[in-house]
Amino acid sequence: MSSRSRQPRGRAGSVRARVVIYLVSLSAVSLAVAGTTAFLIERDVIERTVTDELASQADDYLRWIDENEPTGIDALMRDAVGRFTGTADEGAVAIVDARARYAPASEDRLRLEDDAALIEALWADTTTAVQVRRIETASTAYATAAIPFLDSSGERVAVFAVAIDEGARLGDLRATFTVYAIVAALAVAAVGIVGFLTVGRLLEPIRLLDRTARRISDTDLSQRVPIVGDDDLARLSQTVNAMLDRLEGAFADQRRLLDDASHELRTPLTVIRARLELLEPRDPDQVEATRDELLEVAADMSRLVEDLVTLAKADRPEFLRLGPVDVGDLTDAAATRVAALGDRDWHVEDRAEGTAVVDAQRLTQAWLQLAANAVKFSAEGTAVRIGSAHDGPDLVLWCADEGRGIPPEDLPRIRDRFVRLDPGAEGLGLGLPIVGAIAEAHGGALEVDSTPGVGSTFRIRVPWRVA
Repeated sequence: MSSRSRQPRGRAGSVRARVVIYLVSLSAVSLAVAGTTAFLIERDVIERTVTDELASQADDYLRWIDENEPTGIDALMRDAVGRFTGTADEGAVAIVDARARYAPASEDRLRLEDDAALIEALWADTTTAVQVRRIETASTAYATAAIPFLDSSGERVAVFAVAIDEGARLGDLRATFTVYAIVAALAVAAVGIVGFLTVGRLLEPIRLLDRTARRISDTDLSQRVPIVGDDDLARLSQTVNAMLDRLEGAFADQRRLLDDASHELRTPLTVIRARLELLEPRDPDQVEATRDELLEVAADMSRLVEDLVTLAKADRPEFLRLGPVDVGDLTDAAATRVAALGDRDWHVEDRAEGTAVVDAQRLTQAWLQLAANAVKFSAEGTAVRIGSAHDGPDLVLWCADEGRGIPPEDLPRIRDRFVRLDPGAEGLGLGLPIVGAIAEAHGGALEVDSTPGVGSTFRIRVPWRVA
C-alpha cells in the first residue's frame, strides 16, 4: 500500500466554512426559537385578553338584563344593541328568528351583520350557557360571547352576541413577527458575512502554519511561521517556531557531528591503515612499536568520540542531572582533584557557602577542563587559583593561571570546535567548547579574561537555583 493511500481523507470543506456554517446555524436556530417563543407568548396574551374582554361584556349585559324588566324581545334587543358603541375590531348584533335584526348605529365598528356565516353559526349554536367561543369564517376569525333568549317552551327566539375580530389582532401580531423574521434573516446573513471574514482572519495563523510547513524540508529548516496577533493561535505559532528552532539545532548538531567526526577521524584512520600496511609481522620490535602507537591513536580516537558525543548531547534535556549540591563541598572536591593535574602552586582563592541546584558531575568536568588548560599553558611552579562565589543571582566558578595568555584577536575563536591556538599543544580543540556547552545547558555562559604574558581567568557563570 502506498503512502498516498494510507493518508487519511480530509473532511469536505475547510475549517473556515464549517465554522461559518456552525455560526449561521446557531444564530438561525437561536433567532427562530426566540421569535417562535415570543410569538406564542404574545398570541396567548391576545387570546386571553380577548376572552377576558368578552366575558366582562357578557357579564355586564346579563346584569343589565336582570336589572331591567323586559318589555318584549324586540325592545330588549334594540335596547341592548343601543348600549353598544363598538370599535373597528369589536361589534354586536341582535339575531331574531335566525336573522340579524338589530346592529349598533356607529359606522366605525365591526359589522357582524354583514357576515352571514357568522350569523348562521351563532344561531345554530344550541348551547344555553353564556361562554366565549371562537368562530372562523371566510372573512376572519371571531371570538364571540352570545346570550341566548328562550321562550316558555325552550325554543330559541333571539340571540344577542358581542364579538371581537381576533383575526385582525393576531394579524397585527403576525405582521410584527413577519418584520422580525425579515430582520432575523438579514441578521443571520450578516453573521455569515462577518463570520466568514472574521474567521478568515482568526485562522490566518493556521494558513501561514500550513504554508510554512509545506516549504520545510529536511535540507531547509530555516522557514518560520509569521506571528499574527496576540492570541492562542499566535502562541501556537510561537510554539511551532520554537519547535522548529530545536529541530534545526538538532539537525545542525547532527550534521556538525558527522562533519567533525569524518574530519577528525580521517587522519587517525589513515595512520592506522598506513602503519598496518607497512607492518612487518616477522619483526617483533616493529610489531610491538606499532601496537603501542596504534593504542595511542585508538585512545585519541576514543577521547575524540566521547567529546563529540558530549557536545552532541548538550542540547538535550537528559544532558544534565540537576540536584541540590553543597557548593563548598563541590569546591573542596575540585581542589583535591586539580592537584593531580600538574606541578603548580594550587590554592583556593574563595569558597562559596550554600546549596544550589546544579549538575555537580558536569560542573566538575568543566572545572577540571579549565584547570587542565591552565596546566597546559602555564609553567611549572606558577600559581593557579580556583574558587567559587555567590555573585548576586549567579554561581561563579573560576580558574585563573599565570600562563602565556591569549591575544585579544584570538578570544572570539577559542570557543569554536577544533581550534588550537598552539598547534604543538596536546588536545583536539574541544575542551573549551565542552565547557561552554555545560555552562549554556545550565542557562549560563563561559567568560574569559586574558592578558598576553600575564595569564588568563576563565569563569563558569550559571544561575544559582535553590531547591
